Amino acid sequence: MRTLFKATFCAALLAVVSTPGSSQGIFGGIAKKVSDAASQKAQDKVNGKIDEMTQKMVDNSFDAMFGGSAKPAPAPASGGTAAASAPAASSSAGAAPNANAGGSATGGASANASPFWNNSDAKTESSYTFNVVTTMEIASSRNAGDKTVFKMHYNTNEPYSGTLIVPADSRKQQGTAFVVLDAKNQVMVMLMTSDKSKSSMAFGWNDAQKYGSSGDTSGAKVNWDTVKVWRNFSKIGSKTILGYSADGYHMDTADGTAEIWVSHDPRLNVGSMFGASSSLKQMRGRIPDDYPQGMMLAMTVVNNKTNETMTMTVTNVDTNANVTYSMADYPKAGAQKK
Repeated sequence: MRTLFKATFCAALLAVVSTPGSSQGIFGGIAKKVSDAASQKAQDKVNGKIDEMTQKMVDNSFDAMFGGSAKPAPAPASGGTAAASAPAASSSAGAAPNANAGGSATGGASANASPFWNNSDAKTESSYTFNVVTTMEIASSRNAGDKTVFKMHYNTNEPYSGTLIVPADSRKQQGTAFVVLDAKNQVMVMLMTSDKSKSSMAFGWNDAQKYGSSGDTSGAKVNWDTVKVWRNFSKIGSKTILGYSADGYHMDTADGTAEIWVSHDPRLNVGSMFGASSSLKQMRGRIPDDYPQGMMLAMTVVNNKTNETMTMTVTNVDTNANVTYSMADYPKAGAQKK
């Protein structure tokens, strides 16, 4: 009986295989599965490459903005901050002279740790619009021919700012990174653009509450016309820079000197968010603590320990700018493959 069953089954199978239509169905199905498997394998490899390239772009962009050692810290526990766990960043050799209430120089903890932490669920604005754009150059006597040029973006009515580094040689540029410091949502947003794609990453921002409002964060109005001494700075005079009135201030410490020119023009009411940009590696540790409030238009810092002179100069101010970055144009990094 079993032998008869086997014979019947084999005959039926042979009949099916030998029938042209059925044969095409079976082998067609196999061919489709092979094709699907090959396509999936290829897609997996592409997705893996996208992830690899995205991560490289993120690393390069973060390093360009904040330095290789100032990596964002892991997300803190619920209700906490990442300040304690933030990894140390290398301090700038040309650090600005800072003075505490007693007049002694201090490096300042904020200059030595990343103020950002990983936060994939961070909330952002749907778009960021800027009505003031300034061009700023930073140069050091250590390498006079190597200037860093920033495009600093501000909104005089919103507590956020944006920064774009302009490369000295665009031919070596592998992509751009536009960094938004959003005090309202306590987040730093990195918008990355390559020749083939756009993506974004968001990081929690420890120090955001310091910059939550434009101008004076103490709540007290300051009559800058009558201020002769601001904390450790002494007023040295006034002059016009790029068509804006600016007040000059000087500070001396054992570490060196700092001369700063600040405008309190209401058209440039973005002083607080300018201070937020001190997180950038080119500025970190070089902007003195507690400098007079307002838009900094020029600064010269001399470090007696290193004999380095660092200058920061605003070369252009556009108060009629209309620049918008829409988050819809920048999907989260890695989301392009979905």
